[in-house]
Amino acid sequence: MLTGTNADRTPDRHLVHCLRCHKPQECISVHLARVCMRSSTPEERAAEVQSAKASSKGWVRYGRNWDYNVICKLIPDRCSQANLVNELLRRGFFVANQPSETDAEAPSPTRVVPSGPTQKFFLFGIAALKDCQTILRVAKPEINRMCQDLEMGRKLGHRESTMYRYYCEATLVFAHMLRPIAVESLTDSDWLDRFEHSGRVVIGVGRGTDTNTLLALTQWEEACLQVYFSKIRPGNICHEKPCNAFFLVSSGEAVSSVSRDLKCLHDLHKLPHFTSQDVRRAVGIAAQKLTEPQRQAVQFYLDRGARDVGPQDAVDAAVLLDSLCVNSSDDDHQSFAELATAGGSSSLPTARKDFSAFVTSFPISLDGQPPSKKQRVKYGFPEDRTFYDKWRVSQYAQRREYLLEHFKVHKPSTGKLSRLIRQEGWKSNYPKPEEIQRLWKPSPSNLAIESDEAIMKCLSEQTWTGLAIKDFGAKQGRGVVATRPFLKGEIVCDYHGKVIPASVGKEMMRDLGDQAGYLFFFKAGQRDLCVDAQTFPCTCHPNSDTFGRLINHSAKMPNLKPFYCSVKLSGVKTDVILFKALSDIPVDTQLKFDYGVRRTSFRGEGLNLEWLDE
Repeated sequence: MLTGTNADRTPDRHLVHCLRCHKPQECISVHLARVCMRSSTPEERAAEVQSAKASSKGWVRYGRNWDYNVICKLIPDRCSQANLVNELLRRGFFVANQPSETDAEAPSPTRVVPSGPTQKFFLFGIAALKDCQTILRVAKPEINRMCQDLEMGRKLGHRESTMYRYYCEATLVFAHMLRPIAVESLTDSDWLDRFEHSGRVVIGVGRGTDTNTLLALTQWEEACLQVYFSKIRPGNICHEKPCNAFFLVSSGEAVSSVSRDLKCLHDLHKLPHFTSQDVRRAVGIAAQKLTEPQRQAVQFYLDRGARDVGPQDAVDAAVLLDSLCVNSSDDDHQSFAELATAGGSSSLPTARKDFSAFVTSFPISLDGQPPSKKQRVKYGFPEDRTFYDKWRVSQYAQRREYLLEHFKVHKPSTGKLSRLIRQEGWKSNYPKPEEIQRLWKPSPSNLAIESDEAIMKCLSEQTWTGLAIKDFGAKQGRGVVATRPFLKGEIVCDYHGKVIPASVGKEMMRDLGDQAGYLFFFKAGQRDLCVDAQTFPCTCHPNSDTFGRLINHSAKMPNLKPFYCSVKLSGVKTDVILFKALSDIPVDTQLKFDYGVRRTSFRGEGLNLEWLDE
């Protein structure tokens, strides 16, 4: 929003406001080159200069002109109307259709007009709501650039990752008026259980509590948060500090003060600081232009906590909020793939082939070469390096996996790795020997479980990290999803429960019938045993919902395999079933293993599970 020239200052006909930092500049081109668009091309800066000049002309022509009848609709209180008119006139604005002095009601001496930020909301209503959401508009281009980098496999620095998290928190507070304490209580399971409804993505926060909240995000907002969840958050998960909060700091703990994060985000962009109370107050004033039922719907959405609020109510209220906000724009409804590819540009191409088509035309292989610019154009792909870079990232990952596969038992030396790389004939785009040594882990079959303190702690305390429980509907029920990447062969979790003789397990099956879904039979040498996860909660962890018992079945595409081992827990030799990853498991992937037989059909045949023997 452009501001007028103070009455006590000599007007400068060349003064232009920067549309990025929203500050007046005497030489906009120099300002952009030195501050707001230092990394941009001269052509981009020239286009921004023209936009800023056009904005200034448009504001002089239209923005400085107010109509008294419009002011009366926005602010019903006559005392406030008079105060606003006087303030506008003092600042050099033109107010049409003003009433005569006898018709106008002078401000009551007993009525105190709020001062400071409250006065801004009291007087300007919708304009104040725009001010609150300025941070979302200013930071959005940089967020789009980060999304593009992450999609191409590039890593963000600590400062950029933190800023991205700040922006996600700001989206929930300033676009959906969520209170900071509710943002802090958002969990990974809340995020995994989101669903689409009427063109929006609905999320439940604090389910099962008295503060149940429904949010209706746009497709762009959901994609932005998903990038944080899948690309940034996994790097903050800490084995020593298990935490299921959605927003995590770098130490692995939950964000403790969203309000402080929002202040830091405003400071980073040198913008005035606004709080959640400011934006909620601004919405209340801006909503005065709505009808009474619409105002009630918005207020219901802001109050939250009502158990009878359904997904459609949340969507309708979110759409009404968008009608009050300038943050909602066309690019919010575009696919994230387009935004990431175009870097947030407003002139996105109408039709582009995606990366899957690119890989079909140019298959990724260990010894392949990325396509040249001429080849990319010949097959109808863009000239830029977006798909080219993603192709190289995928080949790099293949080569890294290939090198790790060659050394499962013993850690390779740099000499052995260098010789293997030379034998393959790789000249570029391959991992250095030092990186392979850093990533190398012995296979679980050769791993002394008892010597791994992290695994032993997880077995004892049931504090497995990187996992979350998701409801997959009536057909599948609840399942387990990875919230961090797992490498092939890595231990994911255990199948936790009381170990009982197989004969006792058979007796339980006869009593339970087809509900005997959580009895895991296995062989330990000559002994036939069973893990009883049916008795829930277990006596050793009465407050934990263990993960292993909720992992679903897949005979064709399992990504986990169970194996038996015997370890000492608290000085007692204990039989345990661990799950190891059959392949690399990305974030947001459901975990599955082959039951061997279906749990609902467990009878005597379930006792002879040879596939568990190792």
